[in-house]
Amino acid sequence: MSISESKNGHTALLANAGSNSVSLAGRCERLIVGATDGIWVLARDAAGDWGLEARALEGTFVSSLTRTSDGAVIAGTHHFGVARSDDDGISWRWINNGLTQFDVWVVKADYLAEREVLFAGTMPAHLFMSSDGGQNWRELTAMREVPSASQWLFPPPPHLGHVKDVLVHQRELIVGIEVGALLKSLDGGQSFMEVAIDPDVGEVDIHRVLVHPDKPRQIILVTGWGLKRSRDAGNSWEALDAIGINYPDAMVVHPGDPDLLFVGGAQGYPPNWYEINRARPRLARSKDGGETWERLLGGFPSGQRPAIGGMTIAATKEGDSIFVADTDGQVFESNDLGDSWQIIFETGGVSKGEQYRGLVKGRTKVADLDNLAFSAAGQQRVDSTKA
Repeated sequence: MSISESKNGHTALLANAGSNSVSLAGRCERLIVGATDGIWVLARDAAGDWGLEARALEGTFVSSLTRTSDGAVIAGTHHFGVARSDDDGISWRWINNGLTQFDVWVVKADYLAEREVLFAGTMPAHLFMSSDGGQNWRELTAMREVPSASQWLFPPPPHLGHVKDVLVHQRELIVGIEVGALLKSLDGGQSFMEVAIDPDVGEVDIHRVLVHPDKPRQIILVTGWGLKRSRDAGNSWEALDAIGINYPDAMVVHPGDPDLLFVGGAQGYPPNWYEINRARPRLARSKDGGETWERLLGGFPSGQRPAIGGMTIAATKEGDSIFVADTDGQVFESNDLGDSWQIIFETGGVSKGEQYRGLVKGRTKVADLDNLAFSAAGQQRVDSTKA
């Protein structure tokens, strides 16, 4: 969803989940970052250099950011629920009325039946919806009634699956569960059906779902086992090889070009990273909808320790800005569609869940990171990957 220029100014949002694509009327001048230690509001100065404008929600792990049509910024947090800012990220208030789960992994503003709604997906996997900007929430309980629900899991303890992504495409509400299911509702969340991807729920490890309005039958799935694409609205799937990115998480599609894709991920899988204390992140770009890919190395370090935690794109007539943040808090920017990158600021870490803790330099083992549980196929994949 793109919000009008009058509502979002020249501001983009950067977090692990939520809204990561926006069209702006002019160059992106502000960036609201959701990090492991709260909100960082960055702004360009007259010389074009980035600096810190404001800090908020300090001490809170912000997992996801989205924006409503009236300009409000909504933050999902781990363990504290949902917060709202009506002054573009400077001050915040909690909007948790009706929530019964507070470990929020994704928030998303979208339009359902021609009405704007907010979604909040949590761990354990529950999905909540608000029709009044987050003032009141109600759970879409039917989501947990699908046959696979009892098998949903997440490798780190306490091994509880969660809602990782949610979007509305045409009249369909689509929900991605990590790990266990891709769900679809045709009646606004009153009932859900499972989209067939693999009979082993451990293989249905959904990180992000991308659908572009100009290519409505194409669905790109970002999963813990690589990228998948459907060209027939989810009836069949094929694997995409993003040149050595085993574990993709951050991904964007250009708002004006459904075939221009950017993905960030890492070599190997989290257990392999933790063994050598390096994620070896990679960025890649496709200009043909995922058929072919090229590594993006111009200024983006290869083989480093932190993992990529978030990516967003701000498209403008004057030129596009792509931002990438890692688990150490380094924020990179590209103004030439990924050909070159530079570090513009260091914030708190931007991370999927607790991965940032697993990649702290020289850390010791901790149970809630290292006692990972996979399906048989997943464990074989991890064991056969060179650390």
